Amino acid sequence: MLCLGIETATPYGSIALCRDDQVLCELSLRLLKGGGEYLLAWLERMMSQTGCHLSELDLIAVGTGPGSYTGIRVGLAAAKGLGAGLNIPVYGVSTLETIAHNALGTALWIATALDARRGELYAALYQATASGLVVVIPPQPMAAVDFVNSLRQLPEVILCGEGGKVNPKLWENYPQIKIASALWDRPLASQLAWIAGQKTDDLREDLIPKYLRRVEAEVKLEEQQQGRV
Repeated sequence: MLCLGIETATPYGSIALCRDDQVLCELSLRLLKGGGEYLLAWLERMMSQTGCHLSELDLIAVGTGPGSYTGIRVGLAAAKGLGAGLNIPVYGVSTLETIAHNALGTALWIATALDARRGELYAALYQATASGLVVVIPPQPMAAVDFVNSLRQLPEVILCGEGGKVNPKLWENYPQIKIASALWDRPLASQLAWIAGQKTDDLREDLIPKYLRRVEAEVKLEEQQQGRV
C-alpha cells in the first residue's frame, strides 16, 4: 500500500510517502504555520525523488489538529482535493495521537500536550496496548493544572509535545511524569501514514478539523452580539 501522509497542524510541517512499513521519503521542517504554503512544492519534489506517481497512491492520511487554524485548513483542503481527484480514501488522524506514537513501546501511559495559551493545553492521554494506543482522555482543551492533576495518580507517564516544556515548574513536583525529549514533540507524517495504514479495515472520512477551541475572533464577535441584546 502506498500512502501519503500530510501534517501541517503545528509548526513542525511534515509530509511523507510510505509503502507499507517503509518510509520512501519524508520532509519535516519547523515553520511558522506548519509549512502548508509549501505543501504542493514538497509533494512534487517527493514524487520526483522517489520515482512514484500520484496515480499510484492508495491512501492519504492527514492530521486534523489541534494546532494552527490555518495549518489545519490547508492540510485538510489539500488532502481532500487529492483524494477526490484520485478517487482514493482520505483518513484523518488527531495530531495529538500522531505525536503520542513517538513514544509507543516505551511506556504504558503516554500523554500529549500542545500549548493552547491562556494557561491551557490541548491535551490527551493514551494507554499503550498490544494492538496500539487506546484513548483514555480524548483530545481537548484543559487548564494546565487540571491536566497535571489527571496524570499525577499514574505510576509513570511520558509526556510528549511542546506543551510539556512551556512551564517546567508545573511538572517538577511530579517525578513520575517524564517530559519527553524535544525530538518526540514533532507529529511526523510517516507516523501518521503508519497509523492510517493500520486502520484500513475501518477507514472513515473523519476529516472534520479538530480546532478544539473557537477562533478568538468568533468569541469576540459573539460577546459583542450578546452585549447588544
